[in-house]
Amino acid sequence: MTNSDNGATFADSDAEVRWYGLARHRLVLGLGALGVSLLALVTHGRWWEWCAAPALVLLTVPGTTGRSCYEMAATEVRFWMRRRLTWSVVTPTPEGLVLTSRHECRVEVYELLHRGRLDLSGHDAGLAARLAQLVEAIAEGGVGAHVALHVESREGAPPATTLSTTSPIAAAPEWRRVAGGGVPRTLRVGRNALLERRDHLRTRDGVLRTLRVSRFAPGRETAGLAVLGERTGWLTLSVHAAVVPTARARRLTARAVHRVGSDAQISRSAGFRWSARREWELDALRQREQAVAAGAALCQWALYLVVRAPTLEELRARVHDVVALSRAAGLRLDMGSAQQHEFFEFQLPGGPGW
Repeated sequence: MTNSDNGATFADSDAEVRWYGLARHRLVLGLGALGVSLLALVTHGRWWEWCAAPALVLLTVPGTTGRSCYEMAATEVRFWMRRRLTWSVVTPTPEGLVLTSRHECRVEVYELLHRGRLDLSGHDAGLAARLAQLVEAIAEGGVGAHVALHVESREGAPPATTLSTTSPIAAAPEWRRVAGGGVPRTLRVGRNALLERRDHLRTRDGVLRTLRVSRFAPGRETAGLAVLGERTGWLTLSVHAAVVPTARARRLTARAVHRVGSDAQISRSAGFRWSARREWELDALRQREQAVAAGAALCQWALYLVVRAPTLEELRARVHDVVALSRAAGLRLDMGSAQQHEFFEFQLPGGPGW
């Protein structure tokens, strides 16, 4: 999506490859099931061929989280094949930090010089406008970059707000470069051991769980963030944007409009109805193409929540509270089961592994 108001939703990711409106793996599995069925009919196939066809169809069925059975099975396989103990190294530099785990990421870190509480409800219009200009300047530079805004709640103290970027920037007056700063509260400078479990990570300082926001209730995009930011002192909010260079963004948006528009024409010519949702998606793609052509930056967005606790029992209680608050505020969360190490890396400054 762009950094404008067009299509600002954390729903199905546009970064996923889709063929004729379907995720690639679903279309491949569906065609495979059709091919196996036809082969079994023609050759009087054996019993396992008749079982393979419905099994392939079953893998395309979405679960309660919106992911298909194939995606959930692939996640489980990756979880059991990964090493449980991994290491993350945090090295301070004059510009910011270097984070090394499975990937190495060098980031510049800036601290927000802000008087009073950071207004998460959207009234800091000047700050938001300068951040939008920053993202657009990075896109115009022709080199993709990862920009992240981290708000770490602290018990008995104002939240700490930092900006991390993998590309040099001309920071606004509100931002001050911090040499060796911006170390997440979940890590320490030096080598950190991370022990992954299905629903949490264990560090030397305690346990934590990383959640990802997958959807906002319409019209309540900032209300949920304001509720979480005010009521918790052990939570980290991080908003990440992978900025696409302007030239590539224009090609991507034009190609997306052409692809979806062609699918619509083929469906209508074949006599199928093009649903209202698909019409809305096509209109949103057209608006996005116009916004990018007008100079807006094309970004891939993600929002993560990290819940910290000293013990596992307390962590589960805090996660329960966060989920309850999120549902009341209209947020839908991906709990990250069997993906805790991946989610934890993604939410770090610079987004290692994106």
